[in-house]
Amino acid sequence: MQRRDFLKALGGLTGGLVVQHALGSKALGETLTGLAGSAGASRASKLGGSLFVVHSDLHNHSLISGDAEGEPHAALGDIKARGIDVACMTEHAVSGKDHGQYTCPTWQDGGCRFIEGINANDWATMAMIADEAYEPGTFVSFRGFEYSTPTVGHINVWFGKDFTDPAHEEALATPRAVSEAWRVFPQSKPVADQFQNAPDTAMITPFYEWLSSAPGTAPLGGGNDAIAGFNHPGYFGNFQDFLFHARAAQYMKLIEAFNPINSDADYFWYGAERGVPNPFNACFNAGWRVGFTGVSDEHSGVYGQPNKGRGGLWVSDLTRDGVRRAIESKRTFATLEPALRLDATANGVPMGSSLPAPLSPVTIALDISRGPHWIDKPITVEVVGPGADGPRLLELFEITVPPEAKPPMTLTVQPQGPWMFLRFIDPDRPNHPLAKPPFNNGGAFAYASPWYFD
Repeated sequence: MQRRDFLKALGGLTGGLVVQHALGSKALGETLTGLAGSAGASRASKLGGSLFVVHSDLHNHSLISGDAEGEPHAALGDIKARGIDVACMTEHAVSGKDHGQYTCPTWQDGGCRFIEGINANDWATMAMIADEAYEPGTFVSFRGFEYSTPTVGHINVWFGKDFTDPAHEEALATPRAVSEAWRVFPQSKPVADQFQNAPDTAMITPFYEWLSSAPGTAPLGGGNDAIAGFNHPGYFGNFQDFLFHARAAQYMKLIEAFNPINSDADYFWYGAERGVPNPFNACFNAGWRVGFTGVSDEHSGVYGQPNKGRGGLWVSDLTRDGVRRAIESKRTFATLEPALRLDATANGVPMGSSLPAPLSPVTIALDISRGPHWIDKPITVEVVGPGADGPRLLELFEITVPPEAKPPMTLTVQPQGPWMFLRFIDPDRPNHPLAKPPFNNGGAFAYASPWYFD
């Protein structure tokens, strides 16, 4: 039996725990990778515990999607070679469910595949591709899809048995959708602009109902065996102003903070020049309790490129079950930096978690490292909280990255409202072109998932 087959069998029989005990960080490597000619940060947190950090890229595309390059069977191996430990190919689901295998069976960039996206045959093949790349203890891959609407928003769905698409959930063909055609066909912009104020009959609720239903539910199946996340918020829609759905909230776990599909990866500023509400402020104020991730959303076929976004997950074991538990815990972060380690607690509660609303300031314990080359590097920490018209800067801390042997840093902050998160700034990175006070302190390179206060 080959080593890969042995590990898969062992992981399936034991939920991956034996794999972790037997191989642990030795198979994975004790430090994060992805830096050319330099060691990355250790995978162990200074805040203690048995979890270790891995880097993820949960949003990528290949020829299967219809608007991307990239050989589907090679993509996951390319991603792994770039220092990513967890990856998913989330091909576009548009209108091909139940018929695309007959009307548009060929993988291609454009043509009918662009209109239809994935079909039933693709969905089965995507599972096989993910299974071939999966090596418990070393590299985790799994199947997912991107629910891709023209105007309501895009959502990644991971780990589910079923898939659905906007054509089946009342969110594809609407008058307003014409206004988005220029993104794909730039020459159509003069015509598309005439439809900017057209009625938009697309809704997000049917998708949330699907996500909240059991697989196999008549007539369109269901996705409550899966977990999901908000993609590039604002780009192609903002989920009907982040309309809250209590049942779907059990399955929505992440929001992308970094995604380079719209040229600049940092979504803190998306649409600010057009008066679009800050997506994080809008999402969290609407009641969603999700963690941050970063992705490359690669369409070029060149995977794992630097400065394109990746996520950090604190896992108990590097298996599919371990990764899913990490995403569900929301002890996650988003970053542009390969080999970055980031962990934080508030009064001992990990980032991404809920805790009672404090009457007095909380103590944040912070662990951040990117290996030896970042020791003594100055960075700025913005503590961000809710506001009526946009996020508020609660505190600003100037720190330097400590050596590995030094204890975690501590910051004292008074929360003001139902949530709070940390935004990390590199003074050597330029401000975002849309940046304005008080958030014009340099370019962001990481986000720690919010704390939510009950």
